[in-house]
Amino acid sequence: MLHPPVIQAAVEAAQLSSTPINPDWIIDGSPAARTASLSRSADGSVWTDLWECTAGSFHWHYSINETIHIVDGAAVITDRDGTVWHVKAGDVIQFLVGTKAHWHIPQYVRKVAFCSKPLYGPAATLLRVQERIGNVAGRVIRRIRAEHMTALSLVLIPL
Repeated sequence: MLHPPVIQAAVEAAQLSSTPINPDWIIDGSPAARTASLSRSADGSVWTDLWECTAGSFHWHYSINETIHIVDGAAVITDRDGTVWHVKAGDVIQFLVGTKAHWHIPQYVRKVAFCSKPLYGPAATLLRVQERIGNVAGRVIRRIRAEHMTALSLVLIPL
């Protein structure tokens, strides 16, 4: 079966399931997390989840790239350099693979997470080559069009 080109998910209708936080990561309280999958690419390298969590503090280790949009509640996030981020509904924040952060959730937080697996080695190299070829090809095509338009305009200009 082909993967549909467009996937729509209603956040309000998402079926959340318990996804316990690693007990070794919990610092304070009893944060209870729940997650629902909203979308997933055909190859599984990109996906969108709805995640919510109750009050508590914990460490989080990012093994993927994750961009989040806070849709309800608030959290205080401290990165390994000590920078503190106060996030609330409407805010967007990105965590790159390898990031370690301390989350403190005073009451409750709900986020939509846009996740992607990082590319390494040959796959990353191929993607960069493809992008460069596309950029060069685009410049060549634009130049050819510009030259042809100039030549065409010379032919069409009445004397």
